[in-house]
Amino acid sequence: MILMKAGATQIARSVRARAKKAVSDPALRYAMLLFVAMRILISLWAALVLATTHAPTSPDEVLRPYQGMEPISGGPAELFLGVWQRFDTLWFLRIASQGYAPDDGSTVYFPLYPLLIRILGKALLGNYLLAALLISNLAYIGALFYMYKLTETQLGKAAARRSVTYLAIFPTAFFFLAAYTESLFLLLTLAGFHYAQSKRWWLAGFFGFLSSLTRLQGMVLLVPLLYMYLRDRKFSLAKLRPNLLGLILIPVGAAMFLAYQHLVIGSAPLLNTYQMQLYAQFVWPWDNIIATCQKIWSAQGTFINALNLGMTCLFFAMTVVSLRKLSMEYGIYMAVTMFVLLLRRTTLQPLVSMSRYVLVLFPAFMIWGRWGRKPRVQRFLLYPSVALLLYLSGQFAMWGWVA
Repeated sequence: MILMKAGATQIARSVRARAKKAVSDPALRYAMLLFVAMRILISLWAALVLATTHAPTSPDEVLRPYQGMEPISGGPAELFLGVWQRFDTLWFLRIASQGYAPDDGSTVYFPLYPLLIRILGKALLGNYLLAALLISNLAYIGALFYMYKLTETQLGKAAARRSVTYLAIFPTAFFFLAAYTESLFLLLTLAGFHYAQSKRWWLAGFFGFLSSLTRLQGMVLLVPLLYMYLRDRKFSLAKLRPNLLGLILIPVGAAMFLAYQHLVIGSAPLLNTYQMQLYAQFVWPWDNIIATCQKIWSAQGTFINALNLGMTCLFFAMTVVSLRKLSMEYGIYMAVTMFVLLLRRTTLQPLVSMSRYVLVLFPAFMIWGRWGRKPRVQRFLLYPSVALLLYLSGQFAMWGWVA
């Protein structure tokens, strides 16, 4: 009995010591500070926009598709919770509460995020939207933490603080706070890089596995992490070890879901679903860019088309810079991800959602963290970002399509 008490005391001390160390970590403290600041700012701003514009929020099959979910309307509940019931969020909530269907387009949304929403939502007595927001917001804190750590290793503490700040105020960064997969996917991607840096290959592969269960593009993580592994082995086949299998786990997540779609759900192949349900096709990247330029100069051109093209060009340039200025794995990640993102084109909006998808191209923010030591550059990065962040998040609150 005495030994058991002594053991329990030792465990309690160890837990307290670990908790104290975590709380004192500058990366975690700064991540928490940024999260709280952005959570308050964007929540108040979205509520203010919705309250003052009186934009319609009632269900509409074309303009405001709630996917069968009950809208939260009226009073503070709508201003601070219902305002996040927008676009893809409704798909995640529908999948979490009702599951997948073979012919409604739901299978283009990968399962990890809806599954987590379902588990936590049941614990919250069926409040799936609250569960979705809690998951994405906790993941956002984790993403900021790992972003700080990776940048600090590459470029130092000052650059790390700036890089996570620029990420937090990026024009579409409010999606990290919404019930979308951006924060979860970025967290898993950054964690994969972090543990690969410390040569914990099984753990890196596990996070990569989870990333490909979150989005199909999670499979991309295999390329830069495999490069890191082979570089660590000096590209010698004789030095390969069983821990290489940890990285092979990365595409398994996506492969499992695709098999589940076919064998259990009975849905059409993913490519067919994109074409029939989302009016999307797969093209070469340059075809996507050409189609966007044509769209901009046509009568149907919009600001969002121009924004998507601008973001594409900006992050293409940052891919080139990453290949030159950072460790090779970061440039590889940027290049492969950009290539994959540019392969899909929809009929109504080429380069659809590129302004949101580029949020996960974290090496660009690392470089901006280095460049931001110059006041002129910092002002150039801060002012337009904040202005566009407020504009786009306001549009999102009013059921305006952003990304």
